[in-house]
Amino acid sequence: MSSARFRPTRAGIINLWDYRDQEFSFADGRLVLRGPNGSGKTKALEVLFPFVLDGRIEPRRLNPFAGEERTMRSNLLYQGQESAHSYVWMEFSRGQRDDPEAVTVGIGMRATKGNDKVTRWHFVVDGRVGVDFSLLDDEDRPLTKKQLIEQVGAEAITERPIEYRAAIDARMFGLGAQRYDQLINLILTLRRPQLAKNLDPKGLSQALTDGLRPLDDELVVEAARSFSDMEEVARTLESLAAADDAAQRFVTVYSKYVRQQARVAVEQVSGRLDAVDAAVLALRQAATTRQEAMVARTESEERLAGTEREHEQARTTLDALQRSSAYEGKQQLDDLASVVANLERTTSAQTENAGRAQAAVADRISEQSRAEEIVTAATSARRRTEDAMQAAAEDASIAWSGVEHGDRTDRLVAAIEANAEERDADVRAVRSALSKVDGAATARTRAESAATRSRGQRDTASAAVEAAETVVELARSEAASELRHWWTDHTNTFSAVGLSTPVFEALDAAFGAVGEDDATAPAAALAEHTGPVVEEIRFRRRAMGSEIDALAVRIGELEQERAAVAAERDDAPPPFRARCGSREGWAGAPLWQLVRFRDDVSADQAAGVEAALQAANLLDGWLVGGTGEVPDLESDQVLVALPPEQRPSGPTVSDVLVPESDTSVPESRVAEVLASIALTTEPEPGIGVAVDVRGGYRQGVQVGRHVKDHAEFIGATARARRRQRRIAELEATIAESRAEVRTLRAAEHSLGDRLTALDRAVKALPRTGTVLAALRKVTECAGALRTAQESAAAADRDLDQVIADASVKEQQLRAAAARHRTPLTTTELDSLDAAIRHFRTQGQALLRALRDQANAAERLREAQSRHDEARIASDEAAERSLEAAQSLAHQQQRLETLRESIGASAERIDAQLEGARGRIESEKAAERVARNAFQSALEQIGKAEAAHTAAEQALRSALVECHVDASKLAPFAHRDLLALLEVHSEHVWPASEAAWLDADQVLYRIRHASDTEGAVEVLPVEVTGLFRSLEAATVSVSAGESARKSTGSALTSALQDFDAELARGRDYRLTWDAPDGVTVVQVQDEQGYSSVGRFAARIAQARQEQEALLTDSERRILEDALLTGLSQQIHERTVDARDLIGRMGAEMRQRHMSSGTTIGVHWVLADHLDERARAVCKLLDRDASALSPEDLAGIRAHFASRIRAERAAHPERSYPEILASTLDYRRWRVFSFSLIGADGNEDRLTPARHSALSGGEQSVSLHLPLFAAAHVMLDSADPHAPRLLALDEAFAGVDDTGRSELLGLCVQFDLDLFMTGFDLWITYGGVPGCAHYDLSHSVAEHTVAATLLVWSGGELLAEHDGSDLAMALGSPGTRRVVQPVDGTFEFA
Repeated sequence: MSSARFRPTRAGIINLWDYRDQEFSFADGRLVLRGPNGSGKTKALEVLFPFVLDGRIEPRRLNPFAGEERTMRSNLLYQGQESAHSYVWMEFSRGQRDDPEAVTVGIGMRATKGNDKVTRWHFVVDGRVGVDFSLLDDEDRPLTKKQLIEQVGAEAITERPIEYRAAIDARMFGLGAQRYDQLINLILTLRRPQLAKNLDPKGLSQALTDGLRPLDDELVVEAARSFSDMEEVARTLESLAAADDAAQRFVTVYSKYVRQQARVAVEQVSGRLDAVDAAVLALRQAATTRQEAMVARTESEERLAGTEREHEQARTTLDALQRSSAYEGKQQLDDLASVVANLERTTSAQTENAGRAQAAVADRISEQSRAEEIVTAATSARRRTEDAMQAAAEDASIAWSGVEHGDRTDRLVAAIEANAEERDADVRAVRSALSKVDGAATARTRAESAATRSRGQRDTASAAVEAAETVVELARSEAASELRHWWTDHTNTFSAVGLSTPVFEALDAAFGAVGEDDATAPAAALAEHTGPVVEEIRFRRRAMGSEIDALAVRIGELEQERAAVAAERDDAPPPFRARCGSREGWAGAPLWQLVRFRDDVSADQAAGVEAALQAANLLDGWLVGGTGEVPDLESDQVLVALPPEQRPSGPTVSDVLVPESDTSVPESRVAEVLASIALTTEPEPGIGVAVDVRGGYRQGVQVGRHVKDHAEFIGATARARRRQRRIAELEATIAESRAEVRTLRAAEHSLGDRLTALDRAVKALPRTGTVLAALRKVTECAGALRTAQESAAAADRDLDQVIADASVKEQQLRAAAARHRTPLTTTELDSLDAAIRHFRTQGQALLRALRDQANAAERLREAQSRHDEARIASDEAAERSLEAAQSLAHQQQRLETLRESIGASAERIDAQLEGARGRIESEKAAERVARNAFQSALEQIGKAEAAHTAAEQALRSALVECHVDASKLAPFAHRDLLALLEVHSEHVWPASEAAWLDADQVLYRIRHASDTEGAVEVLPVEVTGLFRSLEAATVSVSAGESARKSTGSALTSALQDFDAELARGRDYRLTWDAPDGVTVVQVQDEQGYSSVGRFAARIAQARQEQEALLTDSERRILEDALLTGLSQQIHERTVDARDLIGRMGAEMRQRHMSSGTTIGVHWVLADHLDERARAVCKLLDRDASALSPEDLAGIRAHFASRIRAERAAHPERSYPEILASTLDYRRWRVFSFSLIGADGNEDRLTPARHSALSGGEQSVSLHLPLFAAAHVMLDSADPHAPRLLALDEAFAGVDDTGRSELLGLCVQFDLDLFMTGFDLWITYGGVPGCAHYDLSHSVAEHTVAATLLVWSGGELLAEHDGSDLAMALGSPGTRRVVQPVDGTFEFA
């Protein structure tokens, strides 16, 4: 088969999802993928079409019902691979089948686990996969991008999807980028799953609306970016304003704080300087005192030297006496007496020590006796505990051998615990068996209760079913009776709208079928008959309502016009200044009210004549009525005609003015006056009164000219009469319109009464709730009966099982008790358990007794040892006392003997020594006096030196403290703080420490300074200058403690507020520190750190700049520029849409349904638009170049207000989202459909009218516009372009007849189809051919199996006979071109 245009022939998926290498062949451009959910049919459609024509990879575009997690990457790595290469491709061919022109388009992809991005490359190749190029290598692996380039060439590969779409469009479609995108959108609309099942006229309108081309994303994004920029500028300004206000408030508080701190620092430095001056004075006084003390020291030193010489001579005499032999004997006697005295004291102490040692021996004997008694008691307690332990072991049935002599405590503890734990294990084992027996008994009791209860429920449910069935019969009988009464009551109502017996028959059948499957509800049956009638009446009412609204609008316009006409007034010309009299009671009228211009007088001429008459004071001149008698004039003027002979002979103003009829002044009199005024081209001499058409006039010697744009006053009477006539006409028209409104309202009221009556009848329709409730009750009771029967049977089975389980558990209990030597009952087991616990307790008591016995034996050994030590010490003390007494007796004997041998010589030497000693004491006294005087002088020097040192130290301390406090002035040397203090002179801080004099340097200057040189400067000149400036600047500041705390607290609060305010705005960071005692505040922004003063100044300047940037005029200019471009594109899109819809309508009128009717389509403004939006839509129908500034301003104001309102209502949405929804022109209009009969009559296709159509007509009426839209769009492409559409879950909900008619439409429109469906068969006589693939997916094996069947020539072909249908459809059967190998054999 040959084809003049491109048709799809093959499509394929390689290594994607569970498709390893799957090829699908088209038959006559049609392909159906069949299979249950999960078989992979929808997956194949979403990754093939229109993806191979689009290249966009967003999940929602691939599948509108997929989640964001079902990405193309998840399809590639579906089997958990680390990485994967995949291909999707589609082949289009035209020409002869044997030698076709083929184009293959496709997309290669690569994904890896470590990267969320899918790498893509696109190709458009002239040739066929498997014939002209390969997508698989020799090992059947997908080609890499590099390998594909080697196959098809780099020129066939594109990187970006936009270039890929352009290449496809250029090769096959020829639509252009914009229309190609619109075609893809329409294909996506048609591809929605179960499109037919979910469509109604409103859904169809929405589907077609979605198929229209939206505004360019780039233009919307650009506009959104500009709006965002404007908003960002506004936010920046708001942030700057907040920061500026906060900075100014903080600077005010900070300035007060800085002034307070500066004053405190100044007063501290001032006090330190005063202290330095006082210390300098004290140092000078101490130096004078020290000089006087040094003179007094010299004098006292000389007196001390004389007394020391006398003292030395007296000591020489005493030394001579002491070296004599008599003095030596006396000395020996004294020494021996001293030794005897020492021995007496020693002997007494040794006697006392011996007594104490004897008392200690007695105490140790008593202590040893008590220890022996304790050991005896501990041994008895141990024996008693061992006997109790043996008894506890027997009670617990434990084999206990007792305590062996020498057993270690740890071994005994282990033995006790091992025996107890063994018996515990026996008890636990038996208790476990006993609990199982108890559980089995409980389960048996529950099972018996459940069985009894289930049998009772079964009997109750059986009785309930019988009762419910009886209630159903009664409810059906009552419902039928109510229906008959209802029909009798409302027969007239239905007859009035043309409904009769068939309605009752349908309702009777519906009531009889209530509760049956697929039965029509009575309300639905009634609606089926009344719906079209009600819709028709409502349509007529809406039409009448529209006419009434139109007439109301018309009446309003007429009344406004009448009011405007009635409100028209002709103002009188301003009176002449020389006329101040009253014209009340005069007969006649001024000239301007009595005349009008001739019809052939131009507007310029009329303006000139009236201007001249007004300037010449003739326009307001009075013409007397009645007899023409001139009244008495006080301050006024009247116009009186000249005699005929004096009137101008040439043109007069009567040539341009004519008298008004029916006035208070005769027309002839007016005409005579007009004839008395000449009409000239130029004022000529010799004429009394003349005017011209250019505003010139002459009155005797007076010549002048006056100009005005148009005539204002002449013709007022005619205008007033015309107004009266117009008012009468308007009132007549208003009366006719009101009468027509009353007639329409009466008709509308009549229709409303019919609708009300029908509505009451419908609402009064007997309800089937009783029948349905009774049926539901039967169903519920039947279900309850089944459940009860099943429960009873299950309960009996459970009871038998539980009885068997209880018997087994009892046998297991007896075996466990015998095996573990324990009783069977719980009470006996509790007694055994208590005995085991008692055994453990006695074991602990035995351990304590053993420990007590060992402790008592240890204490006895210690008492014996202490007794032996005390006895040895007592013996040694007695021996030392005896030796001391013997030595004392020997020395006493020696002393007596020596005293007898020396005699009187000792007394003589004593007297000489006493005299020498007296002299020495006398000299000592004199020396002490002299030394005291010398010491006093030295003390005075010391005090003077101390005072001088103290004064010097005080000065040093004062200098240090002065320097420390002066250094605290350093922060105030900064220009920022000086500015806050309003100090305008420049100050710098010393650059280095060398500028500061240390204490030694200041002391040196003080020592070498004369009294006349004045004070010494102790601070650097720069610091002194700063101090004086700060002192002057803060002289008015109070530096009290309360003020300092107040400013500190205020600064703390201000810092918190300032920091919080800055944190809410832009990226500012507030920092503060007080390294020198003064809190220095800095702000960090994009320029780094700066002082708060500079920051405040910079923020204020930035605020002014932003305010200048964001002006209303610039905003309007920007919005106008943006919205003008958008308006132009909206206009272009609207024009394109109207053209598309017009061609759709023409195509649809040529396609008729089986009934001969067809569908019409219109594109009308949506009902939800307000008047302003409708006016803007009308403006946007015009080209942007034709829009006036007022039009653009209106459009700008409308959209700007809408955008701002949306932004305020939805701050979470971005500007692209807001603009995309606000400027979506597709939502301003809706598609309206109509049924066009064979006779050409057109009837609106309402939902009610649509539901009245047959199933096939319903489907065709909804699909026809969609197919027509695709047909029109494709008709605008190149003649050889493909015409492929996709339908997911195609024709769901459409019966076989409807499907046949829809497929016939596709054939008529020459559309190719790629369809999916659970059990979809395209086997209709009007369809030449279609390929079907039955798909089956194996999750375990990660494979998809496909079986091909082909509809061709009126029969369905399968491959059961061994034929290869895919090859018959033109498939080469491979995606790899076989390359011959050189040197191999070839066989025929």
